[in-house]
Amino acid sequence: MGRKRRAEDQLPKQDEHRPRRGRRLAVLLALAGGAVYLVRRNQRKAELDEGIWHEAPAPATTAPTV
Repeated sequence: MGRKRRAEDQLPKQDEHRPRRGRRLAVLLALAGGAVYLVRRNQRKAELDEGIWHEAPAPATTAPTV
């Protein structure tokens, strides 16, 4: 069978416990940075598209007759 567990094995040591605040902060900052990047990229694309559409020639109002 298996070995018996000692009281030492069951209790977590104080040295092993690390707060995860730093890791959470890093993940949140990465997500916020990604969101800012996407918003800015979409704004740049919208500005380019707007400029392209405004500079396009006006469509002909009358169809050519043959």
